[in-house]
Amino acid sequence: MRPADPLDKRAFYPRKTIPKGSRVRAKKNGFNRNAPVKRNAKRSEFRSNFELNMARSLARKSVPYEYESTRLTYVPKPRTYTPDFYLPDQKIFIEAKGYFDKGDRVKMQLVKEQYPDHDIRIVFLNSKNKIYRGSKTTYGMWADKHGFEWAEGAVPEEWLKDDDR
Repeated sequence: MRPADPLDKRAFYPRKTIPKGSRVRAKKNGFNRNAPVKRNAKRSEFRSNFELNMARSLARKSVPYEYESTRLTYVPKPRTYTPDFYLPDQKIFIEAKGYFDKGDRVKMQLVKEQYPDHDIRIVFLNSKNKIYRGSKTTYGMWADKHGFEWAEGAVPEEWLKDDDR
């Protein structure tokens, strides 16, 4: 690093962040930059638009569901896991996942080991995402390897059939 030049204007004047046109365009290519990103989800009880759309899809199909109603405690440190959806007629817990980081993967493995009688399934926003950059393993491949039933985008019709488990 070189020492700061006392006559360098950058040392005395902060950088301007205002564009040359003196105002930021609100829309570019049909995308409103000033609009809140998760506007619909924030107004509702859901944590993301993906969960909101899953709930709408289940409601359209007249499937009764409970949203974040059950808490499961798991160890090594006592923590609680709250599945996103519980379908009481099918006795299925559904976790909606957009981003599936290492902490979530470990949590899902521990919960599955400690609650083998619970049917926990995962719906990924995009199952082809890699579990980390440079990995060959996708979200779907990870779920297969660890014995989770999974789907992409929405809850499949097969999961909604009312059969005894």
